[in-house]
Amino acid sequence: MRQVSRLLAGVVAVGASAFTLVGASAADAASSTVYVSRHGHSGAPDRSCSTARYRHINEAIAAAPRGGRVIVCGGTYKVQAVVTKSLALIGRHGATIDAKGQKPIVKKLPGGSGVVVFGARNVEVSGFTVVNAGFDAILVARSTRVLVSHNRLMHNGNVGVDFNGTSDSLATHNMSEFNKGGGFLIADDLGPTHFDAVTWNTARRNPDGCGVIIAGHSTSGVWGNYVAHNLLTFNGLNRKVPGAGVVIATEVKGERVSGNDVAHNVIYGNGLAGVTIHSHVPGQHMSGNQIVGNDIGRNNLVGDTIGLAPPVTAHPDKRTTGILVGASSSIKVWIHGNYIHSNWFGIYLNGRIHAHIFHNRYRHVHKRIKVA
Repeated sequence: MRQVSRLLAGVVAVGASAFTLVGASAADAASSTVYVSRHGHSGAPDRSCSTARYRHINEAIAAAPRGGRVIVCGGTYKVQAVVTKSLALIGRHGATIDAKGQKPIVKKLPGGSGVVVFGARNVEVSGFTVVNAGFDAILVARSTRVLVSHNRLMHNGNVGVDFNGTSDSLATHNMSEFNKGGGFLIADDLGPTHFDAVTWNTARRNPDGCGVIIAGHSTSGVWGNYVAHNLLTFNGLNRKVPGAGVVIATEVKGERVSGNDVAHNVIYGNGLAGVTIHSHVPGQHMSGNQIVGNDIGRNNLVGDTIGLAPPVTAHPDKRTTGILVGASSSIKVWIHGNYIHSNWFGIYLNGRIHAHIFHNRYRHVHKRIKVA
């Protein structure tokens, strides 16, 4: 895809070298690492979990040098961990963050998060179970080159991972389930969000939201993001607040949500269509999104009202559907190379859409392309 080479370059830098002092000795590397344990105490040698110096994650983050590592040992920590500098925050087996009752660090947010990366670059967050946050399990805000990997994110008030006002960052090999607002969010409440990737994750059984949400909430813009190789299933089955496997959407006039790629995901059992694009009002910039090479089974189990503003009349889709595009703005979209199966409609189009549709495969689909 168009932006993948740039994304991968940033990810390699984060994963391979952002936290390594080139040419450093073993002693130097050890001195850049601090340990957190439920049994940590000041004055300890701080060379392992059994000799940890810190009991509180945020104290360890403050003590760690820029570019260092904070190793969090097994146990439950009732905290909102806040990272504002370059470092790796690594959870060892059994490291759990319980964020119940934490207050937000950004006032306009409705609740606290488990881990917040704020105004930082070259950060890694990996290896944690995060539960009970009032807002996100992991919020990456106004940051760049952040790697979020191998976390289990459950029973949080919003989503598992939220890239917001963030660029050149990667969420990979995370499990996001039973979160109220969905699995993963790429949005611009806190500034422009672009060239991020959500790959090789699982988002399942998030009741009131989508597996992956690419959403314009301001006029800052969301563009050039990449959602690929994820398993997205049984999301958005609440009939009052249904959700898709992947949604690309905005209700903001003049907003830009463009040039995003949804590729090679496995998507089935969601409340709305497997991949859903909603341009709700005129005057939006939502062209250039691509839906490519996905395996899309039976979706739209709840049904989609679509909700388009004049001059377009919405024609609700109450049948099972693989891909749905509804647009009040004039948009161009590319849909190709997908395998769509076990749906009444393969592709459902409603509104001002110039769709490039080719090389898709269909099986057990009653009507391949429906123009409403």
